Amino acid sequence: MFLDKYLNSTYLDLVYSNYEEDYINLLDEDNFNKVYILLKNNNFYFIDDIILNYLELFEIEEKYVQLAINKIKSILGDNFVEQIGKNMTLINKIIELAISYSEKDNTSL
Repeated sequence: MFLDKYLNSTYLDLVYSNYEEDYINLLDEDNFNKVYILLKNNNFYFIDDIILNYLELFEIEEKYVQLAINKIKSILGDNFVEQIGKNMTLINKIIELAISYSEKDNTSL
């Protein structure tokens, strides 16, 4: 499994205890990497925790995650990453927005 490239053994064990192995095996490595890099480029310093608790974020196409991050940044301001770090439930909002953008895009096809 490719997650061992991103997580230390402790976090990896925790991911496997939080999620079904079948689900983990269905993750697309290329998209996971794109979202990971997007978070890193936006200075998210708690990516391991996001992987541990919000793995579904890495299922969403990177372009929709980017749109959602931009929206959250416009609401929270320049210190949005720090605010998200203090209130990780805001990751759910990013997920909801990204899914919403994806669904809108797919219905316009």
